[in-house]
Amino acid sequence: MTATLKHGRTLIWVAALAATGAGMYYWGRRSSAETPPPALAASAGEAAPSKAGAAPAASAAIARYDAGTARPLPPIDSPLRLVLPELQRRAASEPAAACRLAAEMEYCDSLRMRLAGAENNLDMFERQLERMPQDTAPQREQRQRMAESYQTMTDRLLTQSEHCAQVPPISAEQRAAYWRRAALAGQPAAMRHYASGNAFRYQELLDNLPGLATYRGEAESIARTAAQRGDARMLASLAYAYSPQRDGMRRGFLGQVVRPNAVESLALFLQLRDGLPAQDSDGPEAAPGGPGARGPRGGRFNSREMLDAQIRALTRDLSPEQVSQARERAAERAQSWSTPTAPAPPAPPGGAPSNAPPMFLMQGGFVPDVQRQECEGAG
Repeated sequence: MTATLKHGRTLIWVAALAATGAGMYYWGRRSSAETPPPALAASAGEAAPSKAGAAPAASAAIARYDAGTARPLPPIDSPLRLVLPELQRRAASEPAAACRLAAEMEYCDSLRMRLAGAENNLDMFERQLERMPQDTAPQREQRQRMAESYQTMTDRLLTQSEHCAQVPPISAEQRAAYWRRAALAGQPAAMRHYASGNAFRYQELLDNLPGLATYRGEAESIARTAAQRGDARMLASLAYAYSPQRDGMRRGFLGQVVRPNAVESLALFLQLRDGLPAQDSDGPEAAPGGPGARGPRGGRFNSREMLDAQIRALTRDLSPEQVSQARERAAERAQSWSTPTAPAPPAPPGGAPSNAPPMFLMQGGFVPDVQRQECEGAG
C-alpha cells in the first residue's frame, strides 16, 4: 500500500467515526417531543371508490406556502453541527426548516454510504495497483497517475464529508416524518419529494413500515395538490402513475399507491404537452443534436416526443368518448390550475448551473431528489 493511499484510508476511517460518534443527544432529546401532523382527513387511499375514469380530488387541507414571508435559513455551506439545533427547533413550526433538516440528513446519509464504498473500493484498487507491471517508466507513470486520481477523488469526498462531521445518523422514520411535516404545510419541494416516494429509501423500507402506511393514504392527494399548483414533475409523475402502461415499466412508490385511470392519465399528459415552453416543443434546442439534457447514448431527452408517445398509446386504447372527456378535462384545468413549470436542476453550492432545460421530465415520471438549497424559496 502506498503512503498516499494509507493516508486516504486513515482519513476515511476517522471521518466515518466522526459522523457517528458525537452529538447523539440531539435526536434522542428531540424525537419524543415532536408530535407528527395528523393524517389528511380526506386521504385518497381511504376514500370511497369513484366511478371509472373520474378525477380524484386534491387535498384542501394543505395550506399554500408563502416563501416571501419565510425567515431565511442558515447558509447552505455552514457546518451542519453548528446549525442543527436551530433547524431542529424551527422545524416544528417552519416548513422550510423541516424540509432543509430532512434534506441535510439525506445528504449526510448519502455521504456515509459513499465513504463506506470508498473504503471497500480502496481494497480492490490497491490489489489492482499491485498487479500492474512496473518494469518500464511509462508503466510506473501510469500507475502513479491512477493512484493520484483515486486520491483526488477520495480527498474530494472527505472534504464534502466535513459538512456532516459530528452529526449522527437519523432514523428512516424520523427523516420521513420531517419530509411529511413540510409537505403537509405546503412547502413545494417537500410536497414533491414526499408524494413521489423519494422520502423512503429501498434499503430502509422495513425500518419504516408505519410511515409507509401513512404515506399510502396521503400520497395521491398531496401529489395532486402539488400538480394543481403547477409542479410539472409531479404532474408527470401522476400521469405515468395513472397510466395502464405503467405495468410495463418499473413503478415507483406513487405508482403503487394510485389506481390505474387511463382517462385521467391522458388528461394529465395533455396538460403537460400543452404547457411545454418553446424550447421543449419546437425550438432549436429540441432538435436532434441541440443543447439540453442528453440520454445515456448521446440522444437528447425530448419532452414533447416522450409525451406524444404516451398520448398516442392512451388514445389508441380509449374510446372516442373517453378521449373527448380527457381533452375537456385538460382544457378546463388550463384555466383553473396553475401553469405547469419545473425548476432547472439546482447547481451545487458554489457550482455551475445545470444545462438541463427548465421543463426536462424524467422518463417514467421519476422525480429527482430534492437538494438542500431547494427548501428555501418557492421550491
